Amino acid sequence: MKGMLPRFFAVLFGFFMVSAPLFAHHGNSAYDMSKTTSYKATVTKFEYSNPHTQVWFDVTDDKGNVEHWVAETTNPGMLNRVGWTRDTLKAGDQVTLIANPNKVGARVVFLEKVVFSDGKELTTAKAF
Repeated sequence: MKGMLPRFFAVLFGFFMVSAPLFAHHGNSAYDMSKTTSYKATVTKFEYSNPHTQVWFDVTDDKGNVEHWVAETTNPGMLNRVGWTRDTLKAGDQVTLIANPNKVGARVVFLEKVVFSDGKELTTAKAF
């Protein structure tokens, strides 16, 4: 009984050290979830991996300048449930992305939906 209390605290400390990264997740706090924006985009890269699937894309502004953007969304497991695969997007695909803008104006958005050139749509909203 004498050594039980230090052991208990050692185990408890170890548990919190191992689980601490779970509490570090940032969620969607960087995005204005009350607004959506639309981007006519050319996909440059699609990364279907944890913890967030990401789409790199280019947008041409009104003056003809190419802007490089990134859209993030949820993890692949959640996206699989609503029809996504690792082959959903490929570099060169012409799509329209519907997303929540970044609160500070950075060229990083939170993806809600992809509209393909043939009119097919894939959403991420049902994944949550």
